[in-house]
Amino acid sequence: MMPIKNLLYLLQLEEYDVRRFDAWLKNNPGRIVLEKKKKIDWTLKARSIFALAGIVNIFTFGNKSLAIKIATRFLLPADILAKKFLVFLARLKINGMKNLTVIGITGSYGKTTVKDAISHVLIHKYKTLKTEGNYNTLLGVAKTILGDLRPEHEIFVCEMAAYQPGDIQAITELAKPKIGVITAIGPMHLERFETEENILKTKLELIESLPEDGFGFLPKELEPQFIKYFHNSNYGSKSKIEFFSSKEDLFIKIGELFGMSKDETLGYLKTMPPTPHRQQIIKTLASITIIDDTYNSNPAGFISALETLKNTSAERRILVTPGMIELGEKQFELNKKAARSAAQIADYVIIVGETNKYALKDGLKEVYGNNYTAKVYEAIDLDAAKSNLSKLTIPNSAILLENDLPDHYF
Repeated sequence: MMPIKNLLYLLQLEEYDVRRFDAWLKNNPGRIVLEKKKKIDWTLKARSIFALAGIVNIFTFGNKSLAIKIATRFLLPADILAKKFLVFLARLKINGMKNLTVIGITGSYGKTTVKDAISHVLIHKYKTLKTEGNYNTLLGVAKTILGDLRPEHEIFVCEMAAYQPGDIQAITELAKPKIGVITAIGPMHLERFETEENILKTKLELIESLPEDGFGFLPKELEPQFIKYFHNSNYGSKSKIEFFSSKEDLFIKIGELFGMSKDETLGYLKTMPPTPHRQQIIKTLASITIIDDTYNSNPAGFISALETLKNTSAERRILVTPGMIELGEKQFELNKKAARSAAQIADYVIIVGETNKYALKDGLKEVYGNNYTAKVYEAIDLDAAKSNLSKLTIPNSAILLENDLPDHYF
């Protein structure tokens, strides 16, 4: 059995969700989660669970996973109370800022890139704050408000993440956005939401929260679903809703709301630095182009990254990927489909880990056929993949690093 420290790390990776923690242990008997890509975040909550689990372990006769669960559940009321108190303080603070305009951004993917772009445009004319890193949950937004929001700020660009219905609503009740942007809807976290309809409904909680003088922006392809959803619900959208056909179209619409011309907005966008690990282009001294898309992956993002690989001038194109996760019952087929697309673009593919190995292999075999064994390599982890890359890479190669899974995926 794993030591308590490793079990705590697993619990953190599963966002303190005891049910997912239990399911992982059941599906991975004998496995040990090591701190390779990340380390335990020794918050007060983590230290409390660790200390209490050490004591409880005496009474569970060495059943460390049970000790961790008991400690987590015992501390849950205090944890909930502490979170509510932080959110309460954050609500008091933001409610006192009458001249602040909040822009809420959610979606299955593309949230961070859109947040960064909008912030970059607006910061040239307005005192703008944005949520940083993974501070996109209710608690993360509350911490940003308490720690970073200042009286001089005029705009708060707030990324909003959801792992279950009601998550977006909870953040909007705190931040009270006047402008809402949904970037895209897809099967991300389908394993948690169970249906794509639940994903859509949860993201639309942002639009439902907007005031009468608010503005909602959604991608054009969502227009039929949007109309159907609000036609069948009791909600009548009072805010102005617009559908954008491209990200550039969205940014220009946002710029116009804040008194910027099209040329101004486009000019600011040209100076925007790349968002790390989201199709970030890295040129090496050895005439090798690396497309770093390791932050996460989804079906649309995977195809987009492959197009970037295809359009990169190179003598050899190489894909390194562990595939996509949290796609529920669609995970195998969606990875297989992505692999088929990859085989039409990449000269070589390195499959990382075991999680999606068979789905990716099935898709690649359908296209590569008899050339499969010469074109596809398997690596236990990213370090092993780098060893394969050293053999495959030649000058003027392009390498797409598509996704990088957390430490509890093998």
